[in-house]
Amino acid sequence: MSLHCTWSDMLAEASARLAKAGVEDARRDARLLLADTLGVETGELILREMDMIDGAHLAGFEDRIRRRLAGEPVSRIRGWREFYGRRFIVTGDVLDPRPETELLVEQGLRRLPPGGRVLDLGTGSGCILVSLLAERADASGEGVDASDAALQVAARNAAALGVAERARLVKGDWTSGDMGAWDLVLSNPPYVSEAEFPDLAREVREHDPRIALVGGVDGLEPYRTISAAARRALKPGGWLGVEFGAGQAEAVTGLMTGAGFAGIEVYRDLAGIERAAFGQAPGPA
Repeated sequence: MSLHCTWSDMLAEASARLAKAGVEDARRDARLLLADTLGVETGELILREMDMIDGAHLAGFEDRIRRRLAGEPVSRIRGWREFYGRRFIVTGDVLDPRPETELLVEQGLRRLPPGGRVLDLGTGSGCILVSLLAERADASGEGVDASDAALQVAARNAAALGVAERARLVKGDWTSGDMGAWDLVLSNPPYVSEAEFPDLAREVREHDPRIALVGGVDGLEPYRTISAAARRALKPGGWLGVEFGAGQAEAVTGLMTGAGFAGIEVYRDLAGIERAAFGQAPGPA
């Protein structure tokens, strides 16, 4: 890139470079990165595209395009991802929130009673827990993660979105959480198998934490622990909701059934893939 012409010219040039490198939706990514460079919303770009470029912003845009060409996702470059209508800080310490994970929030909200308490196992960026609490001012919850760095990111998001006083963040594993205390347990655990990991897209393999991706030899190891642990953690009649990978619905729902959950419902993502399941713990005897 050089200091000439307008941002429209630079946008076209950057889009062509990204497309040549095999980046899907190259034009969209270039627009997102230009908006980030200029500090405007993407919808405002049309008002800036015919502006003459300046050296400082040009250098910033070039840096962002080079990082994208190197395989770094747009969300990592910008430092945030939109999830359930809100901006969440993302770093290399947490899984980049995916749109399909919004299923857990959407269906979780339907099942959370007034004044309900939610436990988020493997909270990462906190996107699930924080979104639920932001939607429900009467709710409170706890986010558990094995990574101190991830918990720091979740704390920043909870504070930025005004729910820090209702979100307790603790270091722990899949079995953490007070027994019998929760109305809703949610988790988007690692579900990629060891054998599948090398074949993941470069953006995922190189920029998401491996610990947040790989769920053991068959990708189902976390669900075996979570199903049993959630059964003990939930109040009678409470709900467990989990996300899983393509083709894992039967195995995951089988584990949930084996742990005593009933009324299991499976939900598909926008691509039509079975992606999440909710099951209810037995009610009072």
